[in-house]
Amino acid sequence: MAEQIEQLMRQVKLGGMAKGWRSVPYENTEQYVTDLLTLELQERETNRINRMVKTAGFRVMKTLDDFVWNSAIELPGGLPQEYMTDLQFLAPKENLIFMGSVGTGKTHLATAIALKACQEGRRVRFFTAAELANILLEKNTKGTLNNYLGTLKKVELVVIDEIGFVPLHKDAAELLFQVISDCYERKSLIITSNLEFSQWNTVFGDNRLTAALVDRLIHHSHIVIFSGESYRLTQSLNRQRAYT
Repeated sequence: MAEQIEQLMRQVKLGGMAKGWRSVPYENTEQYVTDLLTLELQERETNRINRMVKTAGFRVMKTLDDFVWNSAIELPGGLPQEYMTDLQFLAPKENLIFMGSVGTGKTHLATAIALKACQEGRRVRFFTAAELANILLEKNTKGTLNNYLGTLKKVELVVIDEIGFVPLHKDAAELLFQVISDCYERKSLIITSNLEFSQWNTVFGDNRLTAALVDRLIHHSHIVIFSGESYRLTQSLNRQRAYT
């Protein structure tokens, strides 16, 4: 009978109930039905969040609990950490720009903030700059660019990681500029870069386009500077010392 009950639940798309109904205590009918429905809603919400995390496209999972704040991370005057980690920048559609040397924690923090946004039910997409540029070029070639840009318009937070690692083709630079322009005052961006703004023309290859891009980015942005030694290098050196 129990197997038949579970089969019927699954047939009517009540997978949460099917998995957990045996553990729900019975006190009275109202309580029992309420607890069963709550169980199902919790399962659906968990599945929805998991789908959103998968769709976001994170390369690795990083959490805020694992992130180490240190004196080499320079926040803008008056900006508390919580403004970023509690996602307060999303409501006014502000941007976060993380600048600094390789390995100093920019991508970790960007990923962790974006993951938290997903876990709170926000639509997020995560790209490296080179990855997004290639996607845009491909969609443009296939004639599906407008449809793709339409899907991005439904997103609340876009992360563009590693601007500065790879120079962009002229067409790719223009398409990336279009994405960032579309986000302006409509949604939040998190940008990470190992280059200062004055060097971005080496990536985009056009001074006027670069100036217009930077102008849009910094208008509603908080710029966080990551200095100091590479976190990964420091970890590696510490491990080596431990073995000697």
